Amino acid sequence: MTYGIITGHRDAAAALAAGADYVEPTIVGNLVVPDASGTWGPAPGLEGWAPAPSFAVLCPPELRLSDPAMPRETVETYLRTVMAAAARCALPGATIVLGSGAARRTPEGVDPAAARARLAQMVRLARDLAAEHGLEAILEPLHRGETDQITSIAEAVAFLDEHGLERMRVVADLFHIMLEHESFEVVREHADRVGHAHLADTDRIPPGQGDWPLTTFLQALRTGGYDGPVSIECTWRDLPREAPAALEAVRKADRAAPTDAADRSVRASTAAGALAEPGTGVGHASSAPAVSPGASAGPTTRSAARAAVVNRNGGWCWFQDERAIVDPGSGHLLLGSVASRGGADGTRRGGDVDLTIVDLERLGEESAARTVVLHPGLESDDHDNPALWRRTDGRWLAVYSRHKSDDLTRRRISEPGDPTRWGPEAAFDWRGLFESPEEARAAGGNRGVTYQNLHALDGDLYCFVRAINDDPCYLVSHDDGETWAFGGRLLTREKIGYVNGYARYASGTRFGTDDRIDLIITEHHPRDYATSIWHGYLADGHLHRADGTPVGELGRGLADPTPRAEDLTRVLTSGSSWDGVVITHAWTTDLRRFPDGTLVALMTARADDTLGTGTDRRVRDPIDHRFFRGVLRPGETAWQVRELAAAGPQLLPHEEDYTGLATIDPEDPDALWLSTVVDPRDGSVLAHHEIFHARTADDGRSWTWTPLTEGSTADNVRPIAVPGDPQRTVLAWYRGSMESSQAYDAEVMVRVVGR
Repeated sequence: MTYGIITGHRDAAAALAAGADYVEPTIVGNLVVPDASGTWGPAPGLEGWAPAPSFAVLCPPELRLSDPAMPRETVETYLRTVMAAAARCALPGATIVLGSGAARRTPEGVDPAAARARLAQMVRLARDLAAEHGLEAILEPLHRGETDQITSIAEAVAFLDEHGLERMRVVADLFHIMLEHESFEVVREHADRVGHAHLADTDRIPPGQGDWPLTTFLQALRTGGYDGPVSIECTWRDLPREAPAALEAVRKADRAAPTDAADRSVRASTAAGALAEPGTGVGHASSAPAVSPGASAGPTTRSAARAAVVNRNGGWCWFQDERAIVDPGSGHLLLGSVASRGGADGTRRGGDVDLTIVDLERLGEESAARTVVLHPGLESDDHDNPALWRRTDGRWLAVYSRHKSDDLTRRRISEPGDPTRWGPEAAFDWRGLFESPEEARAAGGNRGVTYQNLHALDGDLYCFVRAINDDPCYLVSHDDGETWAFGGRLLTREKIGYVNGYARYASGTRFGTDDRIDLIITEHHPRDYATSIWHGYLADGHLHRADGTPVGELGRGLADPTPRAEDLTRVLTSGSSWDGVVITHAWTTDLRRFPDGTLVALMTARADDTLGTGTDRRVRDPIDHRFFRGVLRPGETAWQVRELAAAGPQLLPHEEDYTGLATIDPEDPDALWLSTVVDPRDGSVLAHHEIFHARTADDGRSWTWTPLTEGSTADNVRPIAVPGDPQRTVLAWYRGSMESSQAYDAEVMVRVVGR
């Protein structure tokens, strides 16, 4: 394959200097430009451009390709101008990418069938005019946020075949594939029809700076037989600076892609993990990590510890709650997770939003765990994990969303007392808050929503969601989750980098109080800002600082003045010194409230960091991270914060602040679990992330550490101390390997022991 960059003529030299094999020029406003009357003509000096193998951005929005009322001669004149201009700076047989989502969108009031037929005519016209100049027009599927016509590779192939255009080829674009959640098997299946490829990383940032599965995409192309140009189409902050690393990230991803069936077979079995049982390709219970003394491999008494795999393919993020709950009446654990394409049976299960129901009395028996799918194939992304709520009528509520790829907060409600049977999915569409796309853009809407957190306040159910402007917002239900309405924006801030604050929430719901909801939050993502951590609480219709000072009313609309994180009480300060070590880039990890009003928070931060916000998301050198624990006792206004333990280096090279994480015992403010590669007992470095239990008897000045896993052959990360049963300690985590939030090969573990 060859690797290029889509850009205008102004940055073409910089792209080639960065190592691109070619430049793919954009057409509108670059290859052709309008004169004072709006007539399009070729840009000056085209013969001096480097010969290009492909061209992108074919039509301006006003050239309505799907509108039967648009004069054909207007379209033909424009296309003839483009093809003639492209031929002057094109390599022989260069491709013209027909994307142009706004131009091909079905016009208002036009019958969709008529619009589709008209589009077919214009595609044929583009094909024929391109061929007159020795060029090839190819059709690009685009995600539904850009157009309603032809949103997947499969649909593009069907459209062409339906209209007698069987010899036309299509574009495989990773950005649109990810947003439409199209299977890479479809890419592989139709690779013989692929004439060109585009890619970017998460949310169209440069490759290597995000989480998207570049290797899997390129592997699908190669194994399907495609070996042509691949162009980077992304949003650059500084192309000359970022492009070399982006090109290397793509080349590295391609080098990692298997190229023949035997290699694919070997890699597939390896991807299933070193935990795979010979001959099965799936994990098995005998690979469970060593468990602390007193554990047993099978069901015993309630006081003996038992651990088992309950789901062969699952993972979760840590900004939703409750992610897991024990129903003490039935003795069952409900545990949400998301299956990954990179895990066991990932081709079929990837993107499934799962709920695993575990009979804790029988944990370890073959039939003790049952997994039901709340939404099949939603998105292969651990951010989509559901938040769970037990309703007063005995039904369960599950709320979940995609990861910033649409604006729907989805929900399902179970049958009474039966979490294995669920009613239909419903959704709150955040786009409905705006009367027009322009109004949405002005307010920071239509950027996708992420994370759901369910808590009760004054008799109502609140769902906190990162939504408008990537700010913490909330929905309110007056009927226990049956229906929802927009409640307000909680905090806001000008956008810096990826998103605004990362919040954790806590309430007294599990012990029967709904008088307040506490939160801890950062200003932004720690890779984009030297984040501190702040605390506030919701009560009596207001958001308050820790000392009770109100900072604003609840129920604020999108246009109302809204507090910032800095208006709250500071918990952990970026730039503060701890025994001579300066900590920065803090991140929220866990928060729990206890019956006497005590709050406990867990946090992470970088130690003596030299990178700041100048990382390129390809960091290989280890970054020292530390765990911190904060306590706010009833009647106090200042948090007592102490360093807890070493968290070790970043979990992933492109996520500088990911760690193994930690979790608070919901029944004991002086106990917790954490995942680390640095043994907290002696500071020795471990081969893999292991989970340790910790207890303090002196307000966190010292800790007693007990390993929960030892000598593991894979990482044990993201533990969850599950609330709901005061008589038992239930811990969930997942074990395996992780390439990104979208690609992981992990199995879900559960451990239970009587208190």
